[in-house]
Amino acid sequence: MREKNSPTIQEGIDNLNKAISLRPDYDDAMAYMNLMYRERADVECEDEAARSDDLKTADSWVDKAMQAKQVRAAKEAQKAQGGITTDQSK
Repeated sequence: MREKNSPTIQEGIDNLNKAISLRPDYDDAMAYMNLMYRERADVECEDEAARSDDLKTADSWVDKAMQAKQVRAAKEAQKAQGGITTDQSK
């Protein structure tokens, strides 16, 4: 199973890295990166150190995705507040 799935998992990680390099705030790609590292951890079940490293990396991608989503939400909230306002009361 490892020999069959490892190349596909690595290809997914490589493609997601490319997407994130092109758009550093791409939170969906970061979320999928988390999943890819979890898949890789699953196929590396006989190597506990590699599995543990992959799970730590997956967790870090979750954190990065959440931060990117928070930044995007703050930017959208900032835009929403930029509507027309009046300084004078009638």
